[in-house]
Amino acid sequence: MGFDRVARVYCGLERLVFGGRLQRARCAHLGRFVAARKILLLGDGDGRFLEALLAAGGSAEILSVDASAQMLKLSRARVGDAAGRVRFCHSSIEDFEPADGFRPDLVAAHFFFDCFDDAEIVAALRRISGWIAPGGAMVVTDFALPEGGWWRRLSGRVLIAIMLTFFRMTAGISARRLPDLQGLLRFGGWRRCAGTSFRRGLVSSALWLPPVGKDP
Repeated sequence: MGFDRVARVYCGLERLVFGGRLQRARCAHLGRFVAARKILLLGDGDGRFLEALLAAGGSAEILSVDASAQMLKLSRARVGDAAGRVRFCHSSIEDFEPADGFRPDLVAAHFFFDCFDDAEIVAALRRISGWIAPGGAMVVTDFALPEGGWWRRLSGRVLIAIMLTFFRMTAGISARRLPDLQGLLRFGGWRRCAGTSFRRGLVSSALWLPPVGKDP
């Protein structure tokens, strides 16, 4: 199934529910990407982050990987002539392997891991840690349960449950609940070094350093 079915309406649905908050979260660490040499985008979707990245400047070599051919098509169209600076790869995370010695010093995973179950996330994190260049890092932007009172947490749970159910039905994602991404990252040896939250904790964006064995 995949995200091909919802590619053309994805942006509109996001803006209807969240306005511009999710895009602001994607761009929370944009300055770090501008300074990078090689960037790997995982599941960037219709290319709104890629568009912002190219507009911000920098000279990085960029590789955008997505399992949806339709999303990649929208991304290419969105960035227009600037697409010449980007390599697009149609592949799932399970099948992807960087070619030609491509070792990113910065990886972007915006609203990516919440599509998978825990076992798939653990396997993906292990593979990603092997791709990152020495001294590199990964920016993870995703949903989290809001902090604060019971009503805020309950409303957050309901919204997340509705989203997961919708994308299971339309895109066939395997996630049936919101993963504990921070717990899984720490379990895999990743270290959180900078982060911020949006919409009272419903969305978090943080910079993670790979396991010590992968980061000299």
